[in-house]
Amino acid sequence: MQGIARVSRGGTARWLGELITGLRPEGHEGLLAAGHVQAGEIEDQIFQELSGHRIESLGRSVSMFSDLKSLVEVRRYILECKPDLINTHTAKAGLIGRLAAASILKNRPAIIHTYHGHLLYGYFPQWKTNILKIIEKVLANLSDVLIAAGDKVKSDLIEAGIGKKEQYFVARPGVEILNLEPNEQIRARMGLSGGTIIVGWLGRLAPIKRPDRVIELAKDLKEMMFLIGGDGELLSGLKKDLPINVKLLGWTRPEEIWAVSDIALLTSDNEAQPISLIEASLAGRPVVAENVGSVSEVVNSEVTGLLVTNQTERIDALKRLSSSLELRKKMGAAGKKYCEEKFGPKQFLDSHLKAYETAIKRRNSKN
Repeated sequence: MQGIARVSRGGTARWLGELITGLRPEGHEGLLAAGHVQAGEIEDQIFQELSGHRIESLGRSVSMFSDLKSLVEVRRYILECKPDLINTHTAKAGLIGRLAAASILKNRPAIIHTYHGHLLYGYFPQWKTNILKIIEKVLANLSDVLIAAGDKVKSDLIEAGIGKKEQYFVARPGVEILNLEPNEQIRARMGLSGGTIIVGWLGRLAPIKRPDRVIELAKDLKEMMFLIGGDGELLSGLKKDLPINVKLLGWTRPEEIWAVSDIALLTSDNEAQPISLIEASLAGRPVVAENVGSVSEVVNSEVTGLLVTNQTERIDALKRLSSSLELRKKMGAAGKKYCEEKFGPKQFLDSHLKAYETAIKRRNSKN
């Protein structure tokens, strides 16, 4: 059973879709349980495609009454389905799902939680982060296995005292090579001129993703066109005073945005191993990305792209790539090869199966 607070469009939804659809042909029954998306978000179609079970009271927002109701509802669903294991995703579902599973005293399922990133920086003031650390330490003690989406994510969590080293497995996203749409057709449809360098950005329009930095770059680099793909709570704010060289695409398929982009851009304050950058690299696009979280495990700096830490470095990196077609081709080709070898669907599925087998063995040894 996979449990998540809500299946909003984004990398985690893609992760779950790849995981469950990969497990089912192998003879494993993959269940998906989730709450509702919040206002300003769009639910990913995989929830319906995978026949997801709705936890009516579960969502991203914190509410003591709704959260207690969710705990009871999740526990009831676990008792009804009797899964061998429950794998929770994101902090809210990690709290409710693990408490619900741990409360089943007889023949409870193995408990796994996946950290698709962490909340150790970039999200909350320090006092709130310290409280979350305490909660995560307690929940880690209830878990048989912890999965981290990247080595840096894993090391950050261990350093913060969350879980023990032997609990952790690292899982890397499994991404299929994109079937890109014809570049010329997309440029014509979007009204883009042939000689303009196009910088693509794809993700949730949320504070942690820092799409505001794209606007700042566009104001300094007026000769480039910036495409922002995605939707979310910051959309209305971004529309105000939008530079002429920025296009807000809404939710768009990666096959479209990476086909038309010359450079892929990531501006987040915190990330694990972003699927959008893997897809861009598989499309042969060089990357400019913030050196945060496990991004350095996706972008091999100076080989497949350029890692940056501030506005000056972002501008310099984009100027450097935009001025050299040869460098863009060289880094794009290296990125494609690197990601084909490191982020294939088979390794993604195998890493989960190994973690699941270990979790079940550990759980059975305690029964």
